[in-house]
Amino acid sequence: MNAIEITNLTKNYGKFTAVNNISLKVKQGEIVGFVGKNGAGKTTTIRCMLDFLKPTKGKIFINGLDASNKSDTIKTFLGYMPSDTSFYETIRCIDIFKLSCDVSKTSREKIFSLCNYFELDPHKKFKDLSLGNKKKVSIIQSLLKDPSILILDEPTSGLDPLMQKKFFDLLLDLKKQNKTVFLSSHNLADIQKYCDRVLIIKDGVIVEDMNMKDILTSLKQIVTYKTKDGKEVSFENNDDTNTLIKKLSLLNLESLEIRYTSVEDEFIKYYEG
Repeated sequence: MNAIEITNLTKNYGKFTAVNNISLKVKQGEIVGFVGKNGAGKTTTIRCMLDFLKPTKGKIFINGLDASNKSDTIKTFLGYMPSDTSFYETIRCIDIFKLSCDVSKTSREKIFSLCNYFELDPHKKFKDLSLGNKKKVSIIQSLLKDPSILILDEPTSGLDPLMQKKFFDLLLDLKKQNKTVFLSSHNLADIQKYCDRVLIIKDGVIVEDMNMKDILTSLKQIVTYKTKDGKEVSFENNDDTNTLIKKLSLLNLESLEIRYTSVEDEFIKYYEG
């Protein structure tokens, strides 16, 4: 059974089609990236998955349950983090978390361990938090019920690099527990480093479903050098490393760069045009 399965999902807003007949599957225990430029249909897809929006056509199943008919049951094991979160400005973080636990009928026992992990003072009022700490509130809230499926919409925007690493370390730990993460993000470096697969959506259509290991093994080596006489050359290297070095050693080099193309190079074409 797939953790998430979408079949022929279409969502129209009047005459505008935000999502157009998309189908996708996410296996249990996968971390799957969901990539596309603003307006591509990512958030609409996620909101349909969560039954915040009703599909115009198509079906969505979460752990085999119909997302439209079994939404209440699904929300008992699914954690969600929206891209933007608003709370009452004067409420304390600890009260946000207690309320969230009480509404979802889950234990409060994880509140302080998660606050310690993300270095958040739970007794501060929401209005007194920085942008990064407000983002932490949303992350912690999504994790309180110990979800088996986690859906995240731009989770790391506003977090400093160290906290981003801690966040992804936690996601990798969830993966080891065979939990599923569906991650919408513009941070292509994070997608490359942490995801098993990436789904690319453009103009409401899934245009690629790629295995990250396959992408990484297909990356090309680019060699760029400048000689003492000012000649500049850049080329894609198809030789093994030893052969390349022997060839380069015959040149009177001033500078040399050897790099691999990145997953970002592969993805960026879908943002263009």
